[in-house]
Amino acid sequence: MDVFEAMESAMTMRWLSDKPVPDELVEKLIWAGTRAPSPENSQLWDFIVVKSPEQRARLHETIVPDISALDAIRGRLAGAADPVKRRMGEGAYHLMSTLREAPILIFVCGSSFVPGDPREDRYQFSAIYGATQNMLVAGRALGLGVAPTGLHHLNTRGVRAMLKVPDHKTIGMTVAVGWPTRPFRPVKRKPIADVMHFDTW
Repeated sequence: MDVFEAMESAMTMRWLSDKPVPDELVEKLIWAGTRAPSPENSQLWDFIVVKSPEQRARLHETIVPDISALDAIRGRLAGAADPVKRRMGEGAYHLMSTLREAPILIFVCGSSFVPGDPREDRYQFSAIYGATQNMLVAGRALGLGVAPTGLHHLNTRGVRAMLKVPDHKTIGMTVAVGWPTRPFRPVKRKPIADVMHFDTW
């Protein structure tokens, strides 16, 4: 698949089957992530790949201990006037309720220990987000569904403890990976004419 074709339909895929994903494809995703730029080529990223069904179940229970508590959020999003927001809400709720079933969970971590002074979090997040975007596009090219999320923020302390993340590392993204159970479709974006400026604004 051409890279531009992959980008055109590299949607966040929150509908994933529990069919196993081969190790070599997971390694390709990580490879793609490490091709991203990072400040001063510091490459201060790490990827925690969780395959074990038992560990995925424990993480799910740690992040979302009571799915019914999210019903209010689901109801609010379901009532949104914007159909895109309604679909996003439906997909987010689905992912939260089926997280343990995603065959692969990847936690993209970074560090603010970069050259220069002062040390700023923006450096590590520029690397984390670039790596995650590369994984999203690579996943699309491989036919995999990839769902970057911030679900770990629902219980950062519990997730860090379970994954034994070192103190100097930050979990930047939780990425669910699996074979999609819904079709890919083109992403909806503003026309470039609305956002492109030449020489001045």
